[in-house]
Amino acid sequence: MVYLIGVNHDRAQRRGYGQDLTDCHRRFRSVVESAIQSIHPCLLAEEDHPDFLSEYGADSILKSIADSLGSRIGHRFVDPGRAEREELGYRSQRRISEICPSWPNGYVVARAHEIAHHFRKREEFWFQKLEDPLENDILFVCGWGHVESFRGLLTSKGVASSILARAIGILPSRFKFDKAVREYIRDCPAEFNKWDCPCLA
Repeated sequence: MVYLIGVNHDRAQRRGYGQDLTDCHRRFRSVVESAIQSIHPCLLAEEDHPDFLSEYGADSILKSIADSLGSRIGHRFVDPGRAEREELGYRSQRRISEICPSWPNGYVVARAHEIAHHFRKREEFWFQKLEDPLENDILFVCGWGHVESFRGLLTSKGVASSILARAIGILPSRFKFDKAVREYIRDCPAEFNKWDCPCLA
């Protein structure tokens, strides 16, 4: 079973070097620690990469929890680094905006294309990184926008999952933006059925 926790990476999952825990960090930590006590996972895994943490000058709160438990529970970063993303052909919202600067309502449309055309690439990568311990219970932390789609991928692979928390640290403005993105995907299905889309170049 994979137990999912959806977060805002910067507000909940990562902590800047030398910074005190915020209320949001503490809430995230509390959810994780409660989950560990109730489900006894064999692994704490997260959508992050050591290179990105270093770039942002941040530590992983999940890894600090795993470290405090010694060898009782493992920890694993499962997100592809920059070189691996290039190999996967992954394009972020920012990169799509650069490739297609003339698209109207740019940020919304670029994010919609990232979700519809690229999320699956990274989520398949995560699955491969998690495949070996899937016979046991895993606690997996990912960006809140991936919770439903990654759960769908797990289901398609015959892996049971449960959502423990959907959106730790998400601000109302982000909910509003995400709603606009999801509505765009829903209302423009033909746009996302084209496999010659510029965002895939």
